Amino acid sequence: DYYASRGLGDVYKRQVFTVCNLAYIGKALTLADSLFTATGNKLNIFIIDRKNEEVTNKKEITNICKITWIEDCAVPDFKRLSFKYDVIELTTSLKPFIAKKLLNEAQKVIFFDPDVMVFNSLSGILSELDSHSVLLTPHYFVPKTDTEINDMQLMRFGFHNLGFFAVNNNEESQKFLDWWWNRCSAECFIDAQYGIFTDQKWLDVATGFFSFIHTSFNAGFNVAYWNLDQRNISKKDDTFYVNSDSPLVFFHFSSFNFQNPEEVSYRYYSLGNNSKEILGLLGKKYYDCLKQYNLMFSDVKYSFDYMSDGKTYVNPVLRRAYASIIDEFTPSANPFDMNGDVARFARKNHLFGKKNEKYKALGYRELKDSSTRRKINIVFCFLRFLLRIMGPNNFMNLSRLFVYLSSYQRVGNLWKK
Repeated sequence: DYYASRGLGDVYKRQVFTVCNLAYIGKALTLADSLFTATGNKLNIFIIDRKNEEVTNKKEITNICKITWIEDCAVPDFKRLSFKYDVIELTTSLKPFIAKKLLNEAQKVIFFDPDVMVFNSLSGILSELDSHSVLLTPHYFVPKTDTEINDMQLMRFGFHNLGFFAVNNNEESQKFLDWWWNRCSAECFIDAQYGIFTDQKWLDVATGFFSFIHTSFNAGFNVAYWNLDQRNISKKDDTFYVNSDSPLVFFHFSSFNFQNPEEVSYRYYSLGNNSKEILGLLGKKYYDCLKQYNLMFSDVKYSFDYMSDGKTYVNPVLRRAYASIIDEFTPSANPFDMNGDVARFARKNHLFGKKNEKYKALGYRELKDSSTRRKINIVFCFLRFLLRIMGPNNFMNLSRLFVYLSSYQRVGNLWKK
């Protein structure tokens, strides 16, 4: 133990945590397993879902982690937050609130995304926290302009990757967490066209306000597919190293390729000077641990995706519409109530889907699908027709209007009340 070896006692004890819904518990337990193996620390898993006692009854879970249900955390206006935010937005928004809660019982608090695996001691992180109040890591170290993962994406999603952060318990970090929680509770949407991407983009602003925030360029922290072209991984005996001499502390298995684990991620990325064989060992190590836990609750529906009847789906448009006029609803009212004001508002504006189908976001992978391409080409034909009728100046203004309307939570006058 880092602190015990220095005779510093319990006053310097640390807490490590992650956040996830029940469907992601397998990944969180894989993180817990790796953390316990590497450091002896139990992981605090905060489950952003309604209580399911089956989870806490499993011994293989409680031996390596501590489970806390978000409903037991006294989050202010939690019902409103869980209705206006989708699962990604909600889990990320709560990170500063939970970090501050843990600082009530710890000197240092470390956060990892659930899809992280710890490979080595956290002593490097703890050492940097000795002289810094807040610790962050960048997506990558050297500017990139001519690759698919480049500086333009950092403009959309943020310079720092918030799959990791750490805080020291002092007045500075408390002030920072209060500010961050204030911003996340109000604006933690996936809304890149407005310069907001969950909790992450706020940290680009924070570094201008809080000079004590430290960006660590330790090559062994937060290694992921998006920075492998700048980090060369090697293996000596049973230890992985980054750029020859930095021990690999933790790897962020974002977009992990379950079908081909040795490829690490299903997204496109540059290998750089990395060996496919070494990366394959990393991917296999993660997969072998993950498969022990991944099927545990993978088929459980996210409980805050449904109204009180357990069947009616809360779709993204309804969430944004609710957020746009949230102050017009009674604060103490339950927005999930099928007989409440929010449900009546949804019916009046046809915001409940007819088939009650779950929303699936389309991304770059779907663009390769021929049927999707045909649909997009139809939209392009329609837009060309509009351009011809309206002329370029009006078309430009219409395009800007589309951007504005895409953020429904800012357009309260769009809805019948």
